[in-house]
Amino acid sequence: MNNPAHYNDELKIVFEDHEEDYHAVCSNLYQYNLRETNGLLKKPGKNINLFLRDKTGKAVGGIFCATYCYTLYIDNFWIDEEYRGNGYGESLIMQAESIAVSEGCKLSHTSTFSYQSPEFYKKMGYEVFGMIDEYPEGIIQYFLKKRL
Repeated sequence: MNNPAHYNDELKIVFEDHEEDYHAVCSNLYQYNLRETNGLLKKPGKNINLFLRDKTGKAVGGIFCATYCYTLYIDNFWIDEEYRGNGYGESLIMQAESIAVSEGCKLSHTSTFSYQSPEFYKKMGYEVFGMIDEYPEGIIQYFLKKRL
């Protein structure tokens, strides 16, 4: 990894993992993005995290979303296999979307892989607007969106 065009006496690229450096880079990126969007990035700026719990209180599913630029972004969404196919996924996503709409969101988007849940999202009204089909083993990543 010797590329002199990217090095000088003052800077170097290193492979080290320090949590404070990670947070500094993320914080600086966030501040830049906030500035460049004239604050739109913070609107509504609410995290929507919903859990599906069994009768003992154990989390057996959940949907974790962020809202920015009046858009809902579904980051993580999972339900234990034992509880799939019973409408819980539909209920979770509809509740997250409803909260997002009440906060002023007009759009929702996410990505999923072919071995995960593209058909579920399509059934929920999401449309594929892009995909990456160059992963090994025929795996495809889908990018989906839905007007709220």
